Amino acid sequence: MSITCLQSNLNNLDKSTPTNYQLVFSKIPTETSISAINPFVMNIHTAIIPSVSLATEELKWQGNKTRHGLIPMEFDTWLVSFVIDSELANWKLLFKWMQFVNDNNKKIAEKHKNYSVDCSLVVTDNYNNLVLEVIFVSIWPSILGEVNFSHREGDVILESTINFNYDYFYIRGLDTRITISSSSSSTSSSSESSSSLSSS
Repeated sequence: MSITCLQSNLNNLDKSTPTNYQLVFSKIPTETSISAINPFVMNIHTAIIPSVSLATEELKWQGNKTRHGLIPMEFDTWLVSFVIDSELANWKLLFKWMQFVNDNNKKIAEKHKNYSVDCSLVVTDNYNNLVLEVIFVSIWPSILGEVNFSHREGDVILESTINFNYDYFYIRGLDTRITISSSSSSTSSSSESSSSLSSS
């Protein structure tokens, strides 16, 4: 039996669109209320499901060879892009979070469990039904992207990016959780994420 990809099949396919997602953020360590992160959550325009990789090893025996997967499973950093508001509130929020993690002026480092939170990327179908929920465990910001100011015609909005490190992510609802720590963090914490939903 052969399976072919026909244009007619693609035309009739109920395709997933990249705008069918929501982000669920917990209260971050530097804030006292969930509402404080609204300027950040509401202005997020792009988020990804990071790539996942397994190390491989080649085995040879009597002239034959094969590959098999090795631990650990590696999780790439999580990249989120956002539009900066007129008061730079969301950019300052993330900068304060990074300062809380490690501020050379006042302290060297904070305990991992004190500066990380859990976060969810919720994916829906075209009818707003939940199809996937990716839970990021113990995330914290590692790289806050540059901000480009300009007088050139056409540059009407400020944008930036934030890279998050995290211990691992898993898919809620699967029978088995992925519990191997990523290379970006050596410590795991198990805090439950709050529910502060925001449409992209």
